[in-house]
Formats: sequence, structure tokens, C-alpha cells
Amino acid sequence: MLMISREVIESVISTKEKLANPDKKVECIADIENMIEMKQSHLWRAEWGSCCGNICGLVPQLETEIETLQGALDALKEGDNSKASFLLQGYVTFLEKNYEVEHLNYW
Repeated sequence: MLMISREVIESVISTKEKLANPDKKVECIADIENMIEMKQSHLWRAEWGSCCGNICGLVPQLETEIETLQGALDALKEGDNSKASFLLQGYVTFLEKNYEVEHLNYW
């Protein structure tokens, strides 16, 4: 199973929470656009096989992530913060289900 950092999960949750503040709309849009760009970069690498290991089999998963984030972005741009929040919560659930969340061990 792939790993994802706790910071990534917290970043998505933070963006979801910022949706409650209309003054943060532009910031939320930028956050989601950055998440989409990152996932598109991963998808491109997986599709072209320039990656290590078995990540090439993750194309459908990455496409699902991008679709979910794009849906949240579209909803936010249309002023439907409730739908955007719902989709971001679903995205967090998807990440937790499909990735192992990295836990930092301090010695």
C-alpha cells in the first residue's frame, strides 16, 4: 500500500474548513488547484512509466482523485461551498482508505 503524509491529509481538511469563510474562497481555489496539479503530475508519471515500482497500476486511482478534486473546484467556483465541502470530505475518506497514513516516530 502506498503511503501519504499526515500533512497532506491535514492540508485537505484545512482547505475544507476554510470553505466556511467567504473571504478565503480565492485561497481555497488555489489550494485545490495545487492539489490537482500534483495529482496530474503523478498521473503523467504513471502513464509514461517513468516511475518506480508498480505505480503504473494506480492510473485509475489517480484519475478518481483528480475527478473528485475537480468536482470540488467546480462546485466552489459555482458558489456551492456545501458540495465542495462534501467532495473534499469524501476525498479525505478516499485517501485514508487507499493510502497508509504516515505516522512520524520520534525517538
